[in-house]
Amino acid sequence: MDKPVGRKGKRKEGLEWIDEDMKATREKNRADALQRARKNLRRLINANVDAWAERVKFFTLTFKENVQDIKMANYEFKKFRQRLEYHLELKLKYVAVIEFQKRGAIHYHMVTFNMPYVPHADLERIWGHGFVKVNAIDEVDNVGAYVTKYMTKDNDDERLKGEKCYFSSRGLIKPAEEIIKKEDLNALREALSPNKVYENTFDSEHLGLINYQQYNLKRKYM
Repeated sequence: MDKPVGRKGKRKEGLEWIDEDMKATREKNRADALQRARKNLRRLINANVDAWAERVKFFTLTFKENVQDIKMANYEFKKFRQRLEYHLELKLKYVAVIEFQKRGAIHYHMVTFNMPYVPHADLERIWGHGFVKVNAIDEVDNVGAYVTKYMTKDNDDERLKGEKCYFSSRGLIKPAEEIIKKEDLNALREALSPNKVYENTFDSEHLGLINYQQYNLKRKYM
């Protein structure tokens, strides 16, 4: 015959159930926060593409050593940015995203809006900690989406708790106000229809059914 579960056992079981519920709530809140961060960053980047005199540039900074301490890595990234600004004699307009490699190492994806041409060898010398990979993005229609895709992989890493998942410089152009009214949205969609380059419909765990449409205002149509 099974022994009856005492009050202590019931209380423990109840606490475990509460802990699981609180854990699920925290995970959902964190996922929602990251979703908002990706959205805000995507809109910020796209608002600054073509807003400055130079072509947008995108490159990845990788540590040669297996650096996993986020505070140390962020400090070295800050020093790199300061050295680069000193080399260029200007204040950079930029956004940078943190990503974690499979081995746990930290690296940075950086997009600059006002940086003139810098030879690859000079970039690696100024970085000074490993390798710099330059990505060609001249043909990318949605630079914001291109950069923020790196936030979807490992930005729920425990090391990011209490830390920023991306950095941005001061003085960037703020995104335009979002359109909420359905009639205004329909009117804008109609006006932009010749410039539509992509459309997709998908389910979002937190937002439901999403109809995503992408437009490139730089393209000219007859």
